[in-house]
Amino acid sequence: MNYDKIKPELEKRGIVIKDFCRRINITEQGLHQMIRNRSMKVEVLERVSEVLAVPISYWFDDLEKDGKVFSSVRDPHIDDYSVPFFIKGKIQKRIDSVTSELNKVLKDLAKTMQMIQGNNEKAEKSEDSEEAVSTEETASEE
Repeated sequence: MNYDKIKPELEKRGIVIKDFCRRINITEQGLHQMIRNRSMKVEVLERVSEVLAVPISYWFDDLEKDGKVFSSVRDPHIDDYSVPFFIKGKIQKRIDSVTSELNKVLKDLAKTMQMIQGNNEKAEKSEDSEEAVSTEETASEE
């Protein structure tokens, strides 16, 4: 992560560090320590990105070297060049959750469609039998 981008982003937006720290729910000392140690929890990074209205990937844009992204967290080599591994897992969990919810919605939709189709078939049969009765009545009147 490029921690050197935080201060210029704050200055660009006219946000003072004290207010920024309050908005991301950490102390000023905590922020300075994170920047100095080059270590930030994903949850804090998400709040930083949200407050500054930048995507999380913004903090990693210029850390590429020879086509690989480097990070100070655990393994410096990341397989997926566009998303750091510690964020990739969180994104995958969210994708899995959304996929699961979508599958539930699709199953409910399929059941609803079957019910509608069943009701339409019943209605068509009812109309056919009404037409047959009407035709029989017309024929018997003649």
